[in-house]
Amino acid sequence: MNSLDCLFEPLAIGSMLLPNRLAMSAMTTNYGSEDFQVTDRLIEYHAARARGGVGLITVEMCSVDTAQRYQPQSLSLGDDRFIDGHRRLVERVHAEGACIQPQISHPGPESMSEPVGPSVAVAAGTGWPCRVLTPGEIDSIMDQYAAAAVRAREAGYDGMELHAAHAYMLLGSFLSPLRNHREDEYRGDTLEGRARMLLETLRRIKRSAGEDFPITVRISGYEDSWDGRGLPETQLLAPQLVAAGADAIQVSGGVSHDKLVGQIVCGSHYRDGHNVAVAAAIRRVVSVPVMVVGRIHRPELAARIVAGGDADIVMMARPLLADPELPNKLRRGRAGEVRRCLSCENCIDSMLSAPFDANMNCAVNAFSGRETELTLQPVPSPRHVVIIGGGAAGMEAARLSAERGHRVTLLERAPRLGGSLFLAATVHSANEPLLDYLKGELQRLRVDVRLGVTATPELVATLAPHAILVATGARLRDAAIPVDGEAQVLTGNVLRRLVLGGEPGPGERPVPALLNLAAKVPAAVQRRVGPALLRRLTRQYLPFGSRVCVIGSDLAAVELASFIAARGRHVTLLSEVLQLAPEVGPKRRQEQLSELDSAGVVVITGVTVTGVERTRVRFERDGFSSETAADSTLVAGHPEADLSLAESLKDVCATVVPIGDCTGLGLIRQATEQAARAVCAL
Repeated sequence: MNSLDCLFEPLAIGSMLLPNRLAMSAMTTNYGSEDFQVTDRLIEYHAARARGGVGLITVEMCSVDTAQRYQPQSLSLGDDRFIDGHRRLVERVHAEGACIQPQISHPGPESMSEPVGPSVAVAAGTGWPCRVLTPGEIDSIMDQYAAAAVRAREAGYDGMELHAAHAYMLLGSFLSPLRNHREDEYRGDTLEGRARMLLETLRRIKRSAGEDFPITVRISGYEDSWDGRGLPETQLLAPQLVAAGADAIQVSGGVSHDKLVGQIVCGSHYRDGHNVAVAAAIRRVVSVPVMVVGRIHRPELAARIVAGGDADIVMMARPLLADPELPNKLRRGRAGEVRRCLSCENCIDSMLSAPFDANMNCAVNAFSGRETELTLQPVPSPRHVVIIGGGAAGMEAARLSAERGHRVTLLERAPRLGGSLFLAATVHSANEPLLDYLKGELQRLRVDVRLGVTATPELVATLAPHAILVATGARLRDAAIPVDGEAQVLTGNVLRRLVLGGEPGPGERPVPALLNLAAKVPAAVQRRVGPALLRRLTRQYLPFGSRVCVIGSDLAAVELASFIAARGRHVTLLSEVLQLAPEVGPKRRQEQLSELDSAGVVVITGVTVTGVERTRVRFERDGFSSETAADSTLVAGHPEADLSLAESLKDVCATVVPIGDCTGLGLIRQATEQAARAVCAL
């Protein structure tokens, strides 16, 4: 028996029969229209996940009130005019073999129109205070929930999810002592008062939509706040939800306004399956299926949860953005081919960055949400595609080209694959699964990979390519900083050479002898040293003094500072600009800043570095001269576009396309998107 077989056993939620135990939880996408309608883009996005084998799909939040907008392009079931669009979505998903339900809610304090709530509260997303609802308005809103459920059933949905988690939106706000300070029958100082609206809403939905219409209630098992709702109260609440009509309970955790939905869309610093123990505790006190969500990325963990009886259904969100085919791959014994979510937060940051109504996208899967725009079709006449550069963009382009049926040759100057992704995977281990995935795919697809090869126009011409994709990465411009002759200084270019391999550049400063020896290790041996081993080795030896100064402002510099501090060094990070890691969004940036703080890194921004000496780095800030002690200094450098090779190849081939950081710094999300667009256009 396959260790994952338990994930593919059917299960009933009331009258809804799921084909397996893997479900997709609701995610805001902003793929709807400005007037709340379902769009073709939204339909094809969900169809791709249904085709990938997931048993149940939960559609993102649908407002019960058309006057209450949750997001710029969110959905609604607040009027009969929306039924036809939802019916099209349901039919498309059913045709692919999955069940589907909408998440139904009232945005409450999170409304972008007229925020309302149990008490005055300020929404983290908008910063607006909400108006307090009257008992009469509460009664009317419960009827709106019931009417929306009727529309969901008429549209053909298999059931619905009622959102009451995270001290968020309306029901979650009433349910939490963090937001409910009322003193009437919905009073916030008792569980009975706080649960009244949720329980009555459940009963009205059952009366209106039918007792046989399955309802899942989403709650936070533990709000993880000293003044929030704890697990003991949730265990009291759960049986009451079942008695009121809940056919399943989905257990999440935390609150929405804590660190940009920290425990809901969480970074890699959270432990895997962080809500599982709470879900197991709730499952022991109810007779209906329990679902659990929260950083369940590894198939073996999902199977252990189900097989161990901690939950009946595993909910996944971001993993199904990264790889819609995840369930099918697991069922067919191809778990090693799953492209894993990196918890990089690009999905949420893509909607938090300007423009405010940006659509969600996935850093590792450029096709996610672009199913109507990008298609990877087999080619009728294969061509020879030469790809120069074995970093994220180059490997992704090689993978996609081979998937289409092209003959692919990949040239990489270094003795190993990875480029900047190898460095990123070394200092931030969450990136390593992408490196492993891409390397594994190139091997599976039998891409002709040639390492230690410097691509010149003459050499490339001998390959007779039909198309050339140039993915050679950014050029690092070293900062012009006066350096004393005795100072130990490593630049980003030197670190890159030492890790990836290569010869010293002209005018390169001397580096510790042991590091130079490491760079001269035979290529065959270097290829066996991966990021994980490098991380272990650097805990034993790091060629820096006890006081290290990192000069830089981008994500690479920030992660490097944390990496060195975690190895027992006292680190100061000096940045010329005020905002660190400007190339990432606010959620990822906040997580990185918290990591710097936890590691004890001294951060000074907005400085001009005036000199590096043997034991100190001098700088100025707003006319004030200062210094920091440093035995070793690392100058990260400034990534810049470098199209020189692409330009030199235009006489070799008619189709030459630069992709990735050689077009300008853009991280993994740019690498995968540009690779996908280039390959789909071939």
